[in-house]
Amino acid sequence: MIALKKYEIAPPLARSFIWDAESLRARTSWRMQVSGETLHAFQQTVSGLSLDDTFLDNYCHGEVEISGLERLAGQIKDELQYGSGVVWLKSICNPEFNTSQKKFFYLAIGQAMGNTMGNYGRLYDVRDRGGSYKKERIPVSQTHAATGFHTDSSALNTMPDIVALLCLQPAHTGGESLIVSAARIHEELRGTAPEALSILYREFIRDVVTPGKGNSSLINNRFPIFSQGLYSPGVSFRYMRYWIEKGHLAANIELTGREFAALDKLDELLNLPQLAVKFKLEAGDHLWVNNHLVAHNRTKYGEDPQHPRHFVRMWISTSAESR
Repeated sequence: MIALKKYEIAPPLARSFIWDAESLRARTSWRMQVSGETLHAFQQTVSGLSLDDTFLDNYCHGEVEISGLERLAGQIKDELQYGSGVVWLKSICNPEFNTSQKKFFYLAIGQAMGNTMGNYGRLYDVRDRGGSYKKERIPVSQTHAATGFHTDSSALNTMPDIVALLCLQPAHTGGESLIVSAARIHEELRGTAPEALSILYREFIRDVVTPGKGNSSLINNRFPIFSQGLYSPGVSFRYMRYWIEKGHLAANIELTGREFAALDKLDELLNLPQLAVKFKLEAGDHLWVNNHLVAHNRTKYGEDPQHPRHFVRMWISTSAESR
């Protein structure tokens, strides 16, 4: 039997990250629009570029200058790191911009904030590929199922600081985005269920589904749901219940009754309608999320065979070593 560590609970978290559905909707800072000047500058810049897959795979920050883009990226990053932890960017809806141009604009913003991670490829197509994550070892992103509230990456040594989504084609039905403040959940647990919070600071084993070099073996792929200082100077929330239960089952290390109760309490809070904000991204919209302090989810969706749902995900590391 391995010893699963327990970590010290963090002091009260910054108020800016602590919101519920009503208070986030009342804020204006997390909903941003690309200025007409920046779109015009982008249109002029890309008109002479061949934005094929090779270009997108190899583009580095600063190789192409787009007036206004650095400022926009800075505003998004500030909101993610010091504000609400989430940004819904109403972006390029102009039919004059093709898919490659939309991807480049999105990529250029991400590269201005940090280093794009390549575990799934720097621009990863999120679409239903006809599988089931409960029958195959595939990410939920490759299915049409609801994801449940989670943060990205189940691997100990892979932790994106920012998770982004570009909507190229919304689902015919369903597929709405949901976000919830993990900081609000943390403080709610501190006040109403301190024993559960203490348990969530213990290590839990996760099934390893995230690709990448240096991933831990199953028995070593264990880390707490809440922690402080492990992945960032502040608090980090890392969670997807399915991979925890599957990891413990595969490792033949049973979760205790108290651990199940703590996970149930966490799920209860995550799914309270007064805490979660639900909305639907339209074609050209971006969603940017602080992967340490905001959990995200999507509803199950149905497809229009002629226009299948198509999102593009990007993982970004903002650490100094990543630049």
